[in-house]
Amino acid sequence: MQMMSILKPIAFDVIHFTSQLFDYYLYAIYTFFGRNDSLESTGLGLSSSRLRTTLNRIQESLIDLEVSADSTATLTAAEERKEKIPSPHLSHLVVLTSGDTLYGLAERVVATESLVFLAEQFEFLQPHLDAVMPAVKKPFLQQFYSQTVSTASELRKPIYWIVAGKAIDYEQMLLLMTNVKWDVKEIMSQHNIYVDALLKEFEQFNRRLNEVSKKVRIPLPVSNILWEHCIRLANRTIVEGYATVKKCSNEGRALMQLDFQQFLMKLEKLTDIRPIPDKEFVETYIKAYYLTENDMERWIKEHREYSTKQLTNLVNVCLGSHINKKARQKLLAAIDDIDRPKR
Repeated sequence: MQMMSILKPIAFDVIHFTSQLFDYYLYAIYTFFGRNDSLESTGLGLSSSRLRTTLNRIQESLIDLEVSADSTATLTAAEERKEKIPSPHLSHLVVLTSGDTLYGLAERVVATESLVFLAEQFEFLQPHLDAVMPAVKKPFLQQFYSQTVSTASELRKPIYWIVAGKAIDYEQMLLLMTNVKWDVKEIMSQHNIYVDALLKEFEQFNRRLNEVSKKVRIPLPVSNILWEHCIRLANRTIVEGYATVKKCSNEGRALMQLDFQQFLMKLEKLTDIRPIPDKEFVETYIKAYYLTENDMERWIKEHREYSTKQLTNLVNVCLGSHINKKARQKLLAAIDDIDRPKR
């Protein structure tokens, strides 16, 4: 700041190069801890279009993706590469594959939260930087703040989602759910074992989170994001498990409600997160098992948040033999109409 105040002719250059450093740091942190193609397949919008645009811009303008110099490259291409920096590489000392450390959570927190902190400092300095910036260059500064600084905190979502996706064994829970008999003939008073297995996973996650926090302080927003991600994934896995049911009686539907209520009751003792993420996503799906044929068609059109598989299962299992072939085809066609724009 002092250099820019005294040497105003170079103020823009100082800000420009500082912005490039910030760009590179943001890109490096995403590359190390947030890049995961499977994230986008969830359909949950973990990386906003704004963040993706920012990352693409940084890669195109700043990152040299060439492994070695191409002797046949044109002079213009060679000059452009002089302005670029090699892609960052994560130190081999950083281990992101151990469940005991929650997949490098300490390193993820240090990296991500330091970026968020730097962004906050840039926000604080904006009036001062604007004051020394030449008028013709102010659009550059505005673009830097709107396209890069403001997106820093958005890296939290994809980076911590990767931890949440591995911290709980969702596949094991799904496997346990497939072994449950849902066409029972009497009201059950005991919940199923998959609920206990899932709760044990959350208890282990809580212990590991506490262990990591002894090494590196985990800010409350980060802890909340991790819990929200884990709970959301668990609840969506529960619905996916219900969508694999082949036969289900009225008593079986009541058992689904019993299981979910047991899960919620014990989960709320482990976390202060309120409301429970995607609680309604599960409850609404269970309630749909009680719908009539006429209500089902309207419900399908109103609930686009469920997958084709989940909606189709409701038609086949809920209504079952209670509707004729023509009525079933009509409902399945309604599901197909919803799914078509997604393709």
